[in-house]
Amino acid sequence: MAPELWAFRTDARPIPDGTSVVLALDGSFSQDCTALVVCMVGDVPHLDVVGLWENPNPAGENYRVDVLDRVLEVTADPFRWQRSLQVLADERLPVSEYPQSPSRMTPACSAFYEAVIDGTVTHSGDKRLARHVSNAVLRTDSRGARIVKESKHSKRRIDLAVAAVMAHSRATELARRPAPSIYVG
Repeated sequence: MAPELWAFRTDARPIPDGTSVVLALDGSFSQDCTALVVCMVGDVPHLDVVGLWENPNPAGENYRVDVLDRVLEVTADPFRWQRSLQVLADERLPVSEYPQSPSRMTPACSAFYEAVIDGTVTHSGDKRLARHVSNAVLRTDSRGARIVKESKHSKRRIDLAVAAVMAHSRATELARRPAPSIYVG
């Protein structure tokens, strides 16, 4: 995605308290980074970065992502995060699994790109998110087109971009559904 196009969709407004949102996690265990993005559910989803945990020394071999940081609500690829998703679900928090398979990521990437082109998504202008979006490259194969790192061992991270695609996908899906009943226990 052209950096100019991404920059054109900047809207620095905060997401208001009480707004329906989706949190998306692109998690890593070691030597990479973990990204948490929030997306406002609505006619024009709005993205912002909640957290980014990057290896402070990319040459270091012993970095581990702190998996004990608390996350309140999340959609995530269950790979390596299955137990965390279960713990959150056991706490009666809404969680969903978002496997990053080509069959799921291809349409999600396409919808995300179209939303940026059409102006039906905005973002906070977070420079880290812009960097990760800029680092993503498009891979097209027999399973479709989706964003990936330039190479498996690249130090140019895309985790925030992946989490943004996931959050946008879930937020637009939820916006099309009728509002759920509120449970008061």
